Amino acid sequence: MSKSSMYDLYFGNLVPWERGRTQDPAYTPLTRKISDIKKHFEKLLSPEEYNKFEEMGNLQAQCSIIEEVDLFEYSFCMGVLMMIDIYGFKEKRLTD
Repeated sequence: MSKSSMYDLYFGNLVPWERGRTQDPAYTPLTRKISDIKKHFEKLLSPEEYNKFEEMGNLQAQCSIIEEVDLFEYSFCMGVLMMIDIYGFKEKRLTD
């Protein structure tokens, strides 16, 4: 058992992006559908066109990662600000 989340964060034991695969039941059917669509286009398109199609998918994935990192940073900062407000409110009430 760890000492604290800050301890785990400092020593690299707290790594949110290594949380494992999502447990959402909609995830597996969606990934299967994506795979089926990719196979469809692989059969339909020429190798050059399919490479462009794959490149587009990779670029979309890169955009998604950028958005996820940005959302993580924003959410983390929002959470910290809320904790500061709550702590300040608690301190204010204790001193009043």
